Amino acid sequence: MNLDKSLRIEANPGVYAPAEDSFLLLSAISVRKGERVLDMGTGTGIIALHCAIAGCRVLAADVSPEAVACARANAKTNDLDLRVVLSDLFGNVEGKFDVIAFNPPYLSSEGSDALPQEERGPLIGGEAGHETTAGFLAAAREHLTADGRIYLLTSTESEAGVLEAADGVYSIRKVGSRGMFFESLAAWELKSLK
Repeated sequence: MNLDKSLRIEANPGVYAPAEDSFLLLSAISVRKGERVLDMGTGTGIIALHCAIAGCRVLAADVSPEAVACARANAKTNDLDLRVVLSDLFGNVEGKFDVIAFNPPYLSSEGSDALPQEERGPLIGGEAGHETTAGFLAAAREHLTADGRIYLLTSTESEAGVLEAADGVYSIRKVGSRGMFFESLAAWELKSLK
């Protein structure tokens, strides 16, 4: 999916602004008109907005009330129809989806003291960095349609733990990558093996 530069996207304080990881995940996603899409950890709603433009039925979810408000405002600003809910992973999400996208927090809590307080929530994925994603993967397949797929972003910071959590549960295919000065990012397409 290509970045639509005509979209007007604001990032409120405390909400993760689209960056290299967001754009890499966006470029890896492939959707078809009419598909049901879940954008987990929506933040500003950048993925959800693009999926809505593509003609998908979109549910966006985030654990942060600030992110939920931000994604709703961005949908309204761009006159796009999508639903946004407050949810800790799948806690308030019902149904099955053809596509689930997730740009999770992936940094470890070790050394996070250097980060400003408002950036820790959107960036810290647990003690080792992959715990949030492991919890997501444990529940996600119950929310996939038979041919559903997950698009997931990882960082070398926590990638090994994520791939270990997916092993034997999902087929995994790398669909994009980008080197950064301190880490490498990868986008993956996962499908349930059940």
